[in-house]
Parts: sequence; structure tokens; C-alpha cells
Amino acid sequence: MEEKKMQSKQTTSVKSLDFIIVGALALIFLLCPLFFTGLIAQGAGFEKMILFYFLVLLGTVAWVTKGVVSGELSFKRTPLDWPVVGLLAVFIVSTILSVNQKDSLIGSYGNSTKCLAAVVIFALFYYLLVNNINVKRIKLLFWSFISSSFLIIIYSFLQLTDIFILPMDFTKVANFNPLGSLSGLTMFLVIILPMLIVGMAQVKEIHPGLKSRMVVIFLKVLLGAAVAADLAVLMLLTGFTFWPAAIVGMVVVLMFLLSKVIKTTNNNLLIPLATFLVLIILLVLGNFNIASLDLPAEVSLSHQASWDIAKDSLKDNPIIGAGPATFYYSFSKFKGLDFNTSPLWNVRFNNASGILFELMSNVGVLGVLALIVITLIALSISFLALIKSNEKEIQSILLALFAGFISVIIFSLLFSMSNSLILIAILVSCSTAAVAIIIYPEKFKAVNLSFRSSPKYALALAAIFLCVSAGVVILFTMGLKMYLADIYNKQSLVENDINQKIVKLTKAIQLAPYQDNYYLNLANHYMTLANQEAAGDRNQSVIENNLSLAIESGKKAIELAPNKADNNEALALIYENASFYTRGALEWAEDLYNKVSELDPDSPAPYLRVALINMARSNAEADDSEKAYYIKEAIKKYDQAIAKKGDLASAYYGKAIAYEKLNNIDDSIEQLKKAVILARNNVDYRFELGRVYFNRGVSQPNLTQTAAEEITKGEEGEEEKLSVEPDQATGGTISRNDDLTMAEQVFLSILQLNPNHANARYSLALFYQKVGEKDNAKIMVKSLIDILPDDTTKEAVKQQFPGLY
Repeated sequence: MEEKKMQSKQTTSVKSLDFIIVGALALIFLLCPLFFTGLIAQGAGFEKMILFYFLVLLGTVAWVTKGVVSGELSFKRTPLDWPVVGLLAVFIVSTILSVNQKDSLIGSYGNSTKCLAAVVIFALFYYLLVNNINVKRIKLLFWSFISSSFLIIIYSFLQLTDIFILPMDFTKVANFNPLGSLSGLTMFLVIILPMLIVGMAQVKEIHPGLKSRMVVIFLKVLLGAAVAADLAVLMLLTGFTFWPAAIVGMVVVLMFLLSKVIKTTNNNLLIPLATFLVLIILLVLGNFNIASLDLPAEVSLSHQASWDIAKDSLKDNPIIGAGPATFYYSFSKFKGLDFNTSPLWNVRFNNASGILFELMSNVGVLGVLALIVITLIALSISFLALIKSNEKEIQSILLALFAGFISVIIFSLLFSMSNSLILIAILVSCSTAAVAIIIYPEKFKAVNLSFRSSPKYALALAAIFLCVSAGVVILFTMGLKMYLADIYNKQSLVENDINQKIVKLTKAIQLAPYQDNYYLNLANHYMTLANQEAAGDRNQSVIENNLSLAIESGKKAIELAPNKADNNEALALIYENASFYTRGALEWAEDLYNKVSELDPDSPAPYLRVALINMARSNAEADDSEKAYYIKEAIKKYDQAIAKKGDLASAYYGKAIAYEKLNNIDDSIEQLKKAVILARNNVDYRFELGRVYFNRGVSQPNLTQTAAEEITKGEEGEEEKLSVEPDQATGGTISRNDDLTMAEQVFLSILQLNPNHANARYSLALFYQKVGEKDNAKIMVKSLIDILPDDTTKEAVKQQFPGLY
């Protein structure tokens, strides 16, 4: 009797654990595509990954616990086992030898799907699926995914038509969607389209026991609306849509339906055929917009640049790469000089366009080969299962998943994929392989670990249970702390009070002390406090304390990620700012910029910054020979920056100022000409060119204009100040010459770009006064007085130009 009670309790426990396993899997397919809260700074992709981690770990614990309770754990052997083990081994070794072990282990900030922890969870998810699904559960997971997709499609359509159904402010923009980006949304819609089509066409075949005709019609109408909305959103976002992938997905579906490998009725064939024809039409139409939507552009690394970086990365570390989730390192190191000719030359990318290119950089040849083998095996198993299986109910589902899997492969090979899309790709890929293995005609062997059969197996099962349980607790705790930390980080970003920003970031760091991004933000906030104090009460102890905290935080960021160019550059900028208050800060900044030039050897930015540092040193020197030395050193650095990027206007401008300080006016003008040509709309450069022309053209030594410490931007609506003081321009009337005429033309061209540019009007007033053109001088003086913001400056102008207003 007692034994029967024990068996009954055991059966109840097993059923309860089965419910948890199936529930966790169903929630993964239902909630992960949809889930977002807007509470964290890393975006929806990170939120989805945290939820995915939790549900996979929950299902895994329930699965192992079920084995302990029942006394036996069954583990299905699959053709993917050794390739998956090989991929994990490569990731583990690459993480150990990584240029940044922390990022390779848990992912860099905002990039959580390419690290070792993510790959381990993906592998767990695959085995959780393979070992815990059957025909009934496959249908549940399929419709869970379809339901989630349906909600995303309808929501995205409403968003693009300016119908905002959610109350959160951050969702009330047309380009917001649960996938995080518009290109990510179109990829998702293309991947899910074959599943919607097959679900609509084959609903009766998937559920042969469904007798109610009304229910079948209702489901078809619902799915038809989803298909129509899917295509409508793709048409609205045609500039983001890769139509060939959608067409390939439909071709795969039609091949199996038309060949009768998957049996269907002629009426049901009309649905995929009509969709296929619509996709062909949309492909031919190209970027024809049916509606004018003001949507932001999205940028990614070009395929050529991705290939070049991957190729050079292989030369540097061909076997195991730089480490998982460290593409930022390879990008900075191997992007090449050609990249500097692109409009995005000063952007550092964290992702390549194409997974193979990124894997070449991150985990080398071995990682790429492992993934290719896994993909080819999954494709072959899925294809063979489709043509050989007798499970007619599941064949249609496998066809839908297989077509989506093909689209996933196309997108992953050609495009950069966000965290959200990578997670969707894993859901589709793993479920395709798992379903194919379940319905494959030849049954795969299973390994059974039993308490009853052998003490050896009992020990193994107990060890597995303990390891999995401990691992789950650790991973879950870490994930929760990371999530809470990023909530505080998001709160710090929206706070207005700088002290509250620091409080929130400090809490974030306490929860996640391994996020270098938090330390950099904290360093910048402390630097802001130091600058505010310097501009206000000027309490030296407060300034020094904030500077010390800023530098300490910046150093911590570098300790966490020493090979990240962004971190070194950020701390160097902090030292530059600190140079106003701390001796030796410029030298520390220069050392860091030299480190940046090692990590990012083709960037002109560190050379440009070191040039500015040398100019600052020159300004601080009293000895003329020392001043000249540092100016010449600055010119050398400007030349190095120009060697990296020949059209860098700011470097030519810097050289011009340096030459002027050396009293080499001719070279200064030549450099300014180049700067103006390269940055035609930059009124600052134009003003400086006009000023230097004016100075060279003036015959009286005391009639000169001097460069301001801060040249005004001269844009519409900005408060204007004069960069030339009235007492700096005196003397009698002079005659026009070529330089003065050129100066006039330059100042007039500035007014064409910005009529309210006060410095240009002042310079023209001075010019016309000195060449004796009083009528023109009156026009300029009157218009200058009208745009000046304060009475003090107006009075000073009136005193300088008596009778001309």
C-alpha cells in the first residue's frame, strides 16, 4: 500500500515537472519575441535574453529534477552532439585566451548574445527541446510562436500608421517595435511569413481532428489578416526589407507543396502562390513607397569592410580568434585606411555584417567550421525528415520551420543581426532541428542514466542534478543583478540632477561591478561636477575630489576592458579636462592616446588629440623656443592625422592655427583654404580664413584681428558674441589689396550661410571703415547692433564706430 502511494506521489511529481518543462518552452516561444519593458538602457534585446535565460534554466532544472524524482534521466543522442560539443569547446578556449575575458564570458555591454554564457544557454535550450517534445507539444510550441508573431505584426502595423496603443511614452514613435529596430522587424516578418502561410493553408492537415468548420474558417481568417498585415508592414518598410529572402522562403514552401511531398488541396495552394506573386511584384517595384514615413536611417558595417577585417583577423589569430563578443577589438585594429573615406569613419562598430565574418574575428577558423557543420547537419536532417517522415500532422509544421530556417541562414550570412534577431534565429533554428529529429523515420539512440540500474549512473545523475542546480542559481542570480543594475543605469540617464545620476550609477555598479560602461558614465558625471565647481564657487578641494573620483572610475573601466579603444579614449578626454586643474594630466592623456593609436592604428583621432595637447602645452609655456617646439610637434601630429585621413578638415584647421602662431601666415592661409574646401558649411573655418587674409592684407601693424579662444558657431538662433574686441582694431584708412578683397568675399560668404553671424558683420564693418567705404560700413554696423544680444557690447560697438549707426 505504501509503495502504491509512493508511486502515485512520484507520478504526480513527474506530471507537475512535465507541466513546468512544457510551460517554460511554451512561454519561450510566446513571450520572448514580445517581451520588453523599457526599464533598462540596453534595450529590448537584453530583456528578451534575460527572460530566455530564466525560462531555459527553469526548464532545465525541472527536467533534471524529473530524472531524479523518477530515478532515470533519458538523454537523446543526436547527430548534432559532437559538433555542438566542438563549438562549446572552441568558445571555452577562445574565452580563456580572449583579449577581454569578461566580455567573452558574459558579453559586452549591449551585446549579450555572442558570448560563452549565451552559447551554453542556446545549447541547453536545444537539448531541452529535443528531449522534452512530442507531436502534441510541437503543435503547442508552433502556435505559441504564431500567436506571439501575430501580436507583433498587428502592433507594428498600428505603430507605423500612428496608432499607439501602449501608454508608455517611449513607445509613441512610429519606429518603435518589440524587435528594437526597423531592419530587425523586417527580418522577423520575413522569417515568420512562411509559418503564417503554412499555418493558414494547412490548419486542417495540422489538426485533422478539428471537426468544426467554423473554427477552421476563423483560424484561416485570423492568419490571413496576419499575412496581409505582415506584407503591409514589409511594403511600408520597403527600404529596410530584403525581398529575396522572403521569396526564397516562399519558394521552399511551394517546392514541397507543388511536388506533393507535403500533401495539400488545390485551394490551399492558392494562398502560398498568391503570396509568392505579391513578393515578386514588390521585388520588381524596388523602393517604391506607398506611404511617406519619416523613419530614421540605420547603419551597419559594409560587407567589404567586414570581410577585410575578418581576413586580417585570421592572419593575426587564425585558430581561435580574439575571443567571443570582441568584434569591437578586431574592428578597431583591422578596419584599414580605406574605412576612413566613408562617412562613418569615426564610428566604431561592435558587429560585422555576416555571422561568418564575425566568427572569423571572434573564434577563428575552428569556430566557423563548427557552426558550418552544425548548420549543414541541421539542414540535411530537416530535409530528409520532410521527404521521409510519415508524421503527416507535423510535416507541415516542419516545412514552415524549415523555410524560416532558410531565411535565418540568409539573413545571418548577409546582415548584422541585433540581440533580438539572434534570439529569434536560435528559436527557429533549434526548433527546426529538434522537430526534424523527433519525426525522423530512423529513431536515434538515447542514453539512460538510472538510479536503479547502477550505482555509477546514480552518482552521475546526482552529480548532474547538483551541478545544474548550482549553475542555475548562479546564472539566475547574476542575470537578475545585471537586469536590476541596468534599470538603475537607465534611471541615471533620464535624471536631470547630476548628483542623482551618480547615486543611481553607484547602485548599478554595486550590482554589476564588471560593466565598464557604468564606470565611464560615472567618470563623466564626476568630471561634470568638477567643471561646475570650477565655474561656480571654485572650491579647490571639491574640484580635486571630483577629479580624483572621475579618474579613478575611468581607470576602473580600463582595468575591466584594457583592449577597448573607446575606454582608453574616454579616460584620455577626462585627463584633458583635468589638465586645467591638475599638473601632469596632459602627459597621462597623451599616454592613453598613444595606447588608442595602438588599438586603433588607422584612426586619425588620437593623433589629432595629441596635436591639441601639444598646442595646449605651447600656450602654457613662457619661453618662445619651448612654445615653438611644442607647436612644431603639434604640426607633426596633424600631419600624421592627415596621413590617416586625407580629407580631415579639422587637422588642416589645426595646422593653420599652428602656422599662424609661428608667424607663417602664408602656410596658415593655405591650410585654411583646404579646411574650408573640405568643410564648406563650417563658418568657423571660413571666418578664420577671412581673419587671416585680413591680417595679411593690412599695412598698419596695429590693425589686426586675433583668433578668439572660442569661435562662435554662427548658427541660426545662437547667442552671438564678438570674437574681436574693439580695441584690437585701430588705425587710419587703408587701400584695398588682393588679401583684403579676399577677406571681404569670405566674410560675405559667411553671411550668405548665416545672416546673423555677428563676427562676420563686425569684421566687414571694420573692413569698410578702414578702406573708407562709409556707406557699406553704416549698413554693417546697424545690422550688427540689431543682432547683438546685450547692451554693453552694443555700446562698445557704437563707441568704436562713431557716426556709423
